[in-house]
Amino acid sequence: MIRSLIRKTSVAVGASLLLGVAYVIYQNAAPPKVAKINYDGGSITQGVQIDDASGLNKTWVSGVVHVDSEASVRAALTFARHHHLKVSIAGKRHSMGGQTLVRDGLVLDMTRFNRIRVDKEHRVVTVQSGATWVNIQDALNRQGLAVKAMQSISIFSVGGTLSVNGHGVAHRPGPIASTVRSMKVMLADGSIVRVSHDKNPELFRLIIGGYGLFGVILEAELEVVDNAFLRHSTTYMNYTDLPHFYARHIEQNSDVQMVYGRLSVSPDNFLKEMAIHSYLSAPEPLTYRPMYPETRVWLKRLIFNLSKMGSSGRWMRWKLEKYVEPVLYRNPDREYPHLETRNQVMYGGMAFLDSRLPRTDILQEYFIPPNQMVPFVDGLRDIVKRNHVNLLNAGFRVVHRDTISVLSYAPQDRFAFVLYFNQKLTDDESARLTKATQELINLAISLDGTFYLPYQLVYTPAQLHAAYPSINYFFSMKNKYDPDTRFSNLFYEHYGPNKNKL
Repeated sequence: MIRSLIRKTSVAVGASLLLGVAYVIYQNAAPPKVAKINYDGGSITQGVQIDDASGLNKTWVSGVVHVDSEASVRAALTFARHHHLKVSIAGKRHSMGGQTLVRDGLVLDMTRFNRIRVDKEHRVVTVQSGATWVNIQDALNRQGLAVKAMQSISIFSVGGTLSVNGHGVAHRPGPIASTVRSMKVMLADGSIVRVSHDKNPELFRLIIGGYGLFGVILEAELEVVDNAFLRHSTTYMNYTDLPHFYARHIEQNSDVQMVYGRLSVSPDNFLKEMAIHSYLSAPEPLTYRPMYPETRVWLKRLIFNLSKMGSSGRWMRWKLEKYVEPVLYRNPDREYPHLETRNQVMYGGMAFLDSRLPRTDILQEYFIPPNQMVPFVDGLRDIVKRNHVNLLNAGFRVVHRDTISVLSYAPQDRFAFVLYFNQKLTDDESARLTKATQELINLAISLDGTFYLPYQLVYTPAQLHAAYPSINYFFSMKNKYDPDTRFSNLFYEHYGPNKNKL
């Protein structure tokens, strides 16, 4: 049984800085190594066990601090330094490898640090790192604007997206890094620096896709564009036709603003038939359109959950998605029923994924050169069948070259395959998915591809170094900017060279 202890605390930093409102949640179980922490406002006698979206990374931490100002972030870091605690940084905690968790340390929950300022004249929005993309979309939409790039789901925090260098269905900007004008970052010693492509560019490239290991992202300036109308087009094809279709209809077509796809998981055409959804610029003049929420969530959930019921369920789901969904989920905008705005296309939620089943959903993503797409899909099909793992969804994205982030997953243009597995919470199913994942990573590397790091930590150090040859430089720069290894997480503990320094 989880009990909550909420205590408002303050810590003297210089002339008495406010720690802010701190919440420490703990359970009736054995406390972590740091059983009691004294500070000016009182003491924390027990820790809390928290997890990320995977449900597989339950971790004892000494405390969770909900920060809401720069002063409270600095005070929390001072508190951690005085008590020799490592610090991890958390938003919505949807990474699945413990990148927001640190054993026996202090977790900074940034979700209350969420103010947003829109500068329509200069086409920029300044957001604190705890703001979610849906919050930003709401603020921009009222002024006829939209973000250039964001993750495909709008519930994530901006700080989380920047920390993993996320991308989405707006393929032309590439990963989020290319749309960031600057960031304000707090280092481990409490000092604040401004980083951008031109100012402190070395640190800028480390913070973007840096998994919270170099500093706390306080705010970011993001480029915005008009919230233009888009026209939706869907094409069904055999997967082997995708490279030619992309080269002919998408790659050089500037009218295509967004593109994504899905491979069938139906047993009769498993990973062979695919749907490609394109959103093209529309000539209609921009007018204000309110964003409408998801509709018929219960039906979407039912259709998706059919794929958890075996082969017949996957067959039925593909047929429903192909023939029924286009009719049921028409745009409710009566004036422009054939169009959607840029904001609306990216206004995706995850409510339909909610499930009470004793299972968990695991995401993975692989970035493959376009000319290696067919052998990757063929290998994926073989690995999934041979290991008897439950692949619920195989999404497709286009990711353009990223030369900004040190840990770039797209050093050249790539096709991205987003895989959505479902497993029981058992050792046997975890072991089978781990084996399949390692085989998929080897397959991607053999095809000059990479895999995404925000997910489960089942890859070997050799696989990490093969896919990310800059990882040694990345770790060496951490020693430069965080010599006391104040910032840490389960990813760094597992792969970093200085995991035992504190």
